Amino acid sequence: MDSEIFIPPSHPPPVLDGDQVLQLAQAGYLPLNPPQNLLACLQDLLQLDREFFKQSTSSKETQFPTAEGTELGYYHVENEKEYLTFRHQHRGDSTSALSLAASRFWNIAASFLYRILCDVSTALDIPLPVWDPLLDGCLSMPGSISETTPTLLRLFDYLPGAGAAEKHTDTGFLTLCIGTAPGLQVWNPSDPAATIPAGAWVDVGTQPTVLVGKTLQWLSAGRLKAGLHRVVPNIEGRQSVVFALRPSLRHPRLDLGPFGEPSMVDLVDVWKGIRGSVFNVNAQTKIRDEQKRKLKAKQSAEQGLG
Repeated sequence: MDSEIFIPPSHPPPVLDGDQVLQLAQAGYLPLNPPQNLLACLQDLLQLDREFFKQSTSSKETQFPTAEGTELGYYHVENEKEYLTFRHQHRGDSTSALSLAASRFWNIAASFLYRILCDVSTALDIPLPVWDPLLDGCLSMPGSISETTPTLLRLFDYLPGAGAAEKHTDTGFLTLCIGTAPGLQVWNPSDPAATIPAGAWVDVGTQPTVLVGKTLQWLSAGRLKAGLHRVVPNIEGRQSVVFALRPSLRHPRLDLGPFGEPSMVDLVDVWKGIRGSVFNVNAQTKIRDEQKRKLKAKQSAEQGLG
């Protein structure tokens, strides 16, 4: 009997159906059910997360020193929240369990969001290989600080009745947000299923939610809209886990041909431009206010030149 030859599929099995892709594209957000292995890993991570935030401030700062502004390590926003940002593995004795759980979650979440990117790309006729350089080093947690990319995993602990974040859109490709209590709200500009009103803030509760970021909106030439969202105070406080899949900058020269624009751009410059178009909602209040002031002045100057 002749052996059969099986050709492997060109992309992972779909996660989203057509209606879900449409909602993600039009509204910029999508509540959905992640795979069970991700949810199981989430529970382990949240337990270690709770234990970490119970420690003294000095202990937290020693284990995970703040670096690169708010982009790495432990950060405290007075009267609002505290959070821990991972962009690479930590191997110290006091950090190993939490870092290992964070690494496991990162790897599963990255794979999940990559599959969603594949579904979106198929719908938009974007060839899947274009993502290879854009995600180089992003789909598993880097082993050291020298290997980091802009992609990050962030663990939040919001104070009861106070922890919040102003309305904003994320900067990367896709963001996965999972909270332990209500507080994350998404702006619903349109609703293809007509189950919730258009032009309203919708609290996603504890439902895992994927958000489109500004870089994916830019690459898709606006065919996917960045998801506007905010965090409002919860009287009991809340934890949340946020995984932001952002572009790797290891291959700066980007050919936009596969995205429908026959040109070459410098991805580093594009990323700097996108990052510079927003203020940091997770920075200290004084820093946020100064960033908003400078951003407003920049926008006013640009309008004056127009």
